[in-house]
Amino acid sequence: MLNILLIEDEFIITKDLETQLSKNNYANIDSAKNYKNAIRLFTENDYDIIIADINLNDEKDGIEIISELAKFKIVPVVYLTAYSDSEIIKRAQKTLPFAYILKPYNNQQLKATIDLAILNSKKDSIFLEETLNENPKLDLLTKREKEILVVLATGKMSREIAEILTISVGTVEQHKKNIKKKLDLNTVGELVNFTMTTKLLKI
Repeated sequence: MLNILLIEDEFIITKDLETQLSKNNYANIDSAKNYKNAIRLFTENDYDIIIADINLNDEKDGIEIISELAKFKIVPVVYLTAYSDSEIIKRAQKTLPFAYILKPYNNQQLKATIDLAILNSKKDSIFLEETLNENPKLDLLTKREKEILVVLATGKMSREIAEILTISVGTVEQHKKNIKKKLDLNTVGELVNFTMTTKLLKI
């Protein structure tokens, strides 16, 4: 069972998430509606993931709270937001969240995102050891191409991959084309499946 810290100040949304995510013993949810509650819960418990609303009626918004929590421990974050404002997203990106879920959210999509975030957090590093590679086709790839495959397999988009690896989006797209050609694969889904069947991911 996952332990999730939910930072949300809307009562109805909090109750809905608690109900949906606790079904079938999927997760245990601790809820905080403001900065003080979030800090207290976070320092007293261990969490697998944080789900945080960006817009809170509090002294600090969700982005500021996540920035403070990161000073204690790095935990994967999924942001909930009713807005896709570029400035808000730009601020949020500095905290390196796994994903953004726009309200109204889809419960299945949310669970899938949580699962991918947990998978992502279990990797020791996006940098790979050659000794872990078993598939001969991996010898065709450069270290950078392998890094891109790993991040791609966790559900990241090209823009997010570029930010994580500190390269341009254009460079990411070119690498993806090269990888597809080398592996004789055509879609992102095929690349993800290939990655999951190798030891590129340290899970």
